[in-house]
Amino acid sequence: MSGAGPTLIVGVFPAAERERLRLLFGALEAAFPVHFEGRRDGALRDLDAVLELGTVTQGAAAGGTGTPALSLLAPEPAVAGAPAVLELGETALERCLHHAQLPDERLGAAIAAGVALVPSPGAAVLASAGGTPAWARRGNHEVSLLHPLELEPEEALRDRLRDGRSAALLPLVHFLRQLGGGWQPPPLRASFLFDDPNLHWPSYGFVKLDALGRHARTHGYHASLATVPLDAWFAHPGALRTLRQSGGAISLSVHGNDHYGAELGQLRNESDAVALGAQALRRMRAFERRTGVPVDPVMVPPHERCSETTLSGLRRCGFAGITMTTPYPWLAQPPQRWLARPAEVGPLAGWRPADLVDGLPVFLRHPFPGRSQAELTLRAFLGQPLILYGHQEDLLDGLGVLAAAAADVRRLGPVQWGSLSELAASNYERRQAGAQLALRLLTRRAIVEIPATAEQLLVTLPPEAGNLDSHLLVNGLPQRLDQPLAVAPGSTVTVELHPADAVDPSHVPPPPRQPLAIPRRVLSESRDRLAPLLARAR
Repeated sequence: MSGAGPTLIVGVFPAAERERLRLLFGALEAAFPVHFEGRRDGALRDLDAVLELGTVTQGAAAGGTGTPALSLLAPEPAVAGAPAVLELGETALERCLHHAQLPDERLGAAIAAGVALVPSPGAAVLASAGGTPAWARRGNHEVSLLHPLELEPEEALRDRLRDGRSAALLPLVHFLRQLGGGWQPPPLRASFLFDDPNLHWPSYGFVKLDALGRHARTHGYHASLATVPLDAWFAHPGALRTLRQSGGAISLSVHGNDHYGAELGQLRNESDAVALGAQALRRMRAFERRTGVPVDPVMVPPHERCSETTLSGLRRCGFAGITMTTPYPWLAQPPQRWLARPAEVGPLAGWRPADLVDGLPVFLRHPFPGRSQAELTLRAFLGQPLILYGHQEDLLDGLGVLAAAAADVRRLGPVQWGSLSELAASNYERRQAGAQLALRLLTRRAIVEIPATAEQLLVTLPPEAGNLDSHLLVNGLPQRLDQPLAVAPGSTVTVELHPADAVDPSHVPPPPRQPLAIPRRVLSESRDRLAPLLARAR
């Protein structure tokens, strides 16, 4: 793939570990501009970095010469134990990791087995567990307690950097990022998302639009309302006025089409998927024309169900993305596992700021009630937007839950709050070499600010995206992927991927009518709107 920077050579000691951890190192090579070479003791020549597993001898020698080195003392236990918490400081760590607390069951098992780290004199402790050092650095040499086990054949790298298991992989990933030369992830971005609310009244259950708008402006966050297109036939003037007066703090997105059960997960025929996606967009575009209120063309599937065929249909209709709790829900077996059978999609599933599936970005979302601060920390570390979702009943006790969640996000660093369309438009990685800015698209449409030092733009796609049958447009003009083009320093450009098989939603016949769709929706909305009255009665 053109646009790639130089590949850094990382020596692996002992040499046999390179082949023994073949899947793990292969996944890391796909994620970073590095190549791992097995080396014998003392063979430090021509290396950009050293990775040592089991001791600190070669790492210390390399660090003494100025070569970055990481020594990982022991393999993480194969069986989980009582969790220990990896407590990070802020010295030499990326901003989102400052003072993070990451529970890890393998770390607890290792400490119980007697694995310990004794920092060298003058070393800075980067992280500790149970009051004892777990990750330290002196000069160019870092030492950490654990190294990751080999990946299973159907395991994704992301399964090793999640709430409950991150202590072994995090120091290694942080070390590889600090070597430089890789793609820079997007800045920290976030949005709240509520499933179901419509604008038939200035409130929807416990979601009071006027109070939500004021609270969002006071606490500096953004809230998106995922609205069912079937409900878009009417909007109350007071609800519209509140949205217009929110100062951009409240936006709308798309929640299914009829909200008829798990409608997006049941489609297996692409013509049916196109028909559903086109009708959803037509309904929302008609709403925009009547009200002047824009709707983000980002799909929020009801009940977290979406088929692969549906994803293709949404892309052809012009949706900008989709947000779910898993990137490939049609592969999830069993459903309790956040990601299953990733061998079908590669070891980097769920790793990048978004998965570009059939050309449509899939953004992960996370519940704000019962949220995991460790998971938010790791998503921020990977450059993923923090989309925190809930339902109207989650505001039973007021808006304080949103203020608390927003404060948790701000602890990770300066954050850009925005609508789902704004998050999608900033979802790309960048790398600059001299006067050329390379851009790796992880979205359908990106708005890019060209640095004052850049005169060329090179647009590329992640390798796992494959050969998408799409046309690249820059400021509306056709361009070629992987071919540099001249740009004005300091300007703003719009980069778009336009599918070759795109359809005009206005010309697509509607899907078959669901006779029970309206009655079911009326019952669901009535239940939600009566929730505050029933709560007061109880």
